[in-house]
Formats: sequence, C-alpha cells, structure tokens
Amino acid sequence: MYPQGPPPPYNPNHPEYSQHMQPYHQHDYPPPATQPPAQQQLGPVGYPGQLGPKPGHGGRSRTGDPSRAQPNKGQGQRRSQPPPKQQQRQAQPKQRARPAVKDYSEISLFIKYFLFFANFFFWLAGCGCIAVGIWAWNDRGAFGDLDVFLSSSPLVDPVLWFMVVGGIIFVLATFGCIGALRENIVLLKIYSGLLGLILLLEIGGGVAIYFYRAEIEERIAGFLTDVAVKNYRSNEDLQDIIDALQSGLSCCGVKDYNDWNMNIYFNCSEAIVGQNTNPEACGVPFSCCMEDPASGVVNTQCGYNVRKPDRTVSERSHIYSSGCLNAFKGWLQTNLVVVAIAAGVIVLVEVFGFCFSTSLVSDIKRQKARWRH
Repeated sequence: MYPQGPPPPYNPNHPEYSQHMQPYHQHDYPPPATQPPAQQQLGPVGYPGQLGPKPGHGGRSRTGDPSRAQPNKGQGQRRSQPPPKQQQRQAQPKQRARPAVKDYSEISLFIKYFLFFANFFFWLAGCGCIAVGIWAWNDRGAFGDLDVFLSSSPLVDPVLWFMVVGGIIFVLATFGCIGALRENIVLLKIYSGLLGLILLLEIGGGVAIYFYRAEIEERIAGFLTDVAVKNYRSNEDLQDIIDALQSGLSCCGVKDYNDWNMNIYFNCSEAIVGQNTNPEACGVPFSCCMEDPASGVVNTQCGYNVRKPDRTVSERSHIYSSGCLNAFKGWLQTNLVVVAIAAGVIVLVEVFGFCFSTSLVSDIKRQKARWRH
C-alpha cells in the first residue's frame, strides 16, 4: 500500500525517507510534484496502484466523485440481479432446433387397400355361391324331405361341392379382408398360408398329370363310371349336368355308350321290372341322341333299346358313339389357349394375394418396430 498523506521532501538523508519515500522511488520514479491539498487527497497521479484523474474526464477521478463512487443500493441490486426469465435462459443453454421431419408410415396403402377390395370381391363371390347352392337345394325340395337328403351320398351332389368351393372362397376372403383392414398379422399369416397350400396343391397336381397321364386317366374314367353313370337318376342336379355335358360335347358314356349298362335303369337285365316293361332297358339317356338334321329337333326316345344285340348299325347311328372322356380331351386341345389363359389368371391371382399378404405382414412388423424405438 502506498502512503495516504503527502510525500515528505525529496531528501534521501531524511530520517523518514526509507519509511515514506521508498515506495515512491524504489523504481527510480521522479519525486512527486507539489499538488493542492484537495487533489492530493485523491492520491498521487501516475503512481501504480492508485486511481487518479484521467485525461478526458475534466480532471476528476471516478473514485473521487462521491455521487459516482457507490451507486444506489436499489439500482445496483436491480442491475446486478437479472430477471427470472433471463436467469432461466442463461441457466439453460440454447439448443439448436431440429428440423421438423414429416412422419410417415411403413405400411403401403396401395397394397393394404388393394388386398382389402380384391378379397371383398371374392367374399361377395363366395356368399353368392353359398346362396345359389341353398336356392338349388330349396328348389329341389331337399329341405322338405330331410331324411332322403341326409341319406344320399355327398359325392353325387354337385350343389354340395359347389357350396364347398364357395365356402372356401368365403373363408379365405374373410381372412384377407379383416386382416388387411385391421392390419392383423395372425389373420394375414393364415390367409397367406392357405393360399400357399392351394398353390402347392395346384402345382403338384399339374406335374402329376403331366408325368402320369395314362394312370390318372384310367382312375378318372373309373371314378366317373362309378359316381356319374351309376347315380344318374339318384340326383336331379347331377343328371342335368351329365345331360349338358353329353349334349355339349356330343358324346355318350365315359368311354363309349356301353358304359350305361352300369346304371340300373339302362341295364339290359332290367327289361322287365315287376309286371311292367322298362323301355329304357338296354338304352341310353336322351342326351346321347343326335339332332335330326332335317328338322333340327332331338328325338328324346331314340335311345330306347338301342344297345340290344339285334340292333343294326343304322339304328345306332342316331346316338353318339364316342365317349365323353375322349371328347373332353379333344375339346381341351382345341381350346388350349383359352384354358391356359384361364388357369394362368387363377394362378396369378393366388400368387398376387400371397405376395401382397406377406409384404403387408412385413410392413406391419416394421411399423411396430418403429413404435417400440
């Protein structure tokens, strides 16, 4: 600390020189000039550690002005203490705002709603098949005589098979519709699994038919003879289908017209039933009769007794002699392009359904993974 009073005279021999003047002259400073008492109270000018008047301030020192030496306590507190909001802003450093990223979904809306509407169409088709089958049963009077209806073999009822196909389509389409609309992974997996199983069965069946054509043809011929020919009169719907096939394909029987001897009504041993004569014995159904080229009318009784051994070739010329199995093979060869296109469309629909369902399952899993993280 420098001395507060005025310095003594510049005399190194003075007895108080070492006590009072040494701080002034220890760095070889020149002796201080004589100043007025009012200004000397502010401290010497130019010495280290003391504040003094600076140029440009009117010769006054900042510490010497009592009005500026200590500010008002209230003002100082207001200036020293920032507002609460400012304190919070200073306490929390500013973070750069992240750019807003538009949220998006991993689920493809095209796949979702395409799968939904396609399956909804097939759902309606399945409902239509079931409704047509119920109408056909009611029209036949099956619900009026349930004992006869339930005792009949299901293999000879084409309406039942038609309804089974409609039921399969209905169940598949239900899984596909609800699974796609509700984004349900379990239903979509069941849907894709059933479609994949159907595809495998179709591909396996096609390969088997190609490599084992002769054996499969023999089995189909035996099955049609046992089911279709023997039960011709057992079911009205089956009878209508057989008549439509024989008339449309211009054929009679499975292999030839002699196959109708397997039916009890056209068997030659059933010429006399009780006391009545059976006109259809050793005959064929009316659908085996050819159309008269002159009149364009089919004689529905041309098949009576036509298979008797005493009948001539000219009498048998009014019925179709070829079997329906060979006729169907010829029709397939003639319309091979149409059949191939139809089969390809069916397979493509199943493939697209399988691929879209598996893709939608993957999208749903990715979306759920985003929600978890």
